[in-house]
Amino acid sequence: MNTVLSYFKDTYKFNDKATIKASGKDENGYFIILDQTVFYPQGGGQPSDRGLIEIGGIVIPIHIVKFVANDVKHYTDQNYSHLVGQTGICSIDQEMRLLHAKLHTSGHLISNIIEKLYPDWRAVKGHHFPDQCYVEFLSENEDSNNIISNEIVNDKIKQALEKDDLLTAFEVSGSKLEELCPNLTYSIPNNQSARIVRIGDFPFSPCGGTHVKSLRELKGLQVTKYKIKNNIMKINYQLAQD
Repeated sequence: MNTVLSYFKDTYKFNDKATIKASGKDENGYFIILDQTVFYPQGGGQPSDRGLIEIGGIVIPIHIVKFVANDVKHYTDQNYSHLVGQTGICSIDQEMRLLHAKLHTSGHLISNIIEKLYPDWRAVKGHHFPDQCYVEFLSENEDSNNIISNEIVNDKIKQALEKDDLLTAFEVSGSKLEELCPNLTYSIPNNQSARIVRIGDFPFSPCGGTHVKSLRELKGLQVTKYKIKNNIMKINYQLAQD
């Protein structure tokens, strides 16, 4: 069942209408499937949105959203099969959405900066959960135990936030994805599309997450530590909260 991912259009859209198309229960609990969703499903190292759906005075809590096969499942507290076919208003936790978008965008920026400063390293994994944020990098150079300077990296982050480079996100075909992201380790069919993002003049990256409009929203971003083991480098970061 195809669900339109309306959160793609605007990170700052916190409410939207949706119709319940199906409901069910699996090993994770009760869930509903919508015709379109403003809820971000957990994935790409980013946690899902939480919130609620209101239909005719009934409030449905949504505590986690996941991609399962081809479905976007909104997990809730009980069976709502009697509401299938009805339309309601979806509202997500605004503060949580913006925090997740900031942390996710921060991971992209740090990856871009590290790859530019230290070309031996390539970002391969990001984890952007609050208080657990890190990016992992891989080097094919067995001698890549070069010292990373937190001070230099944090200075580059500060410069990027002050410059406030434009962040763009759009969809491209499979063939265009290979052209814009030539170092990918996978490909998708030409008749399918993929979403890519770019910060300033850094390279394009495939990404389905939410992002901030302005890098200045990442005020207080800094890397805190790093560790290198077996050609894998893990860099932790944090975003200062007001």
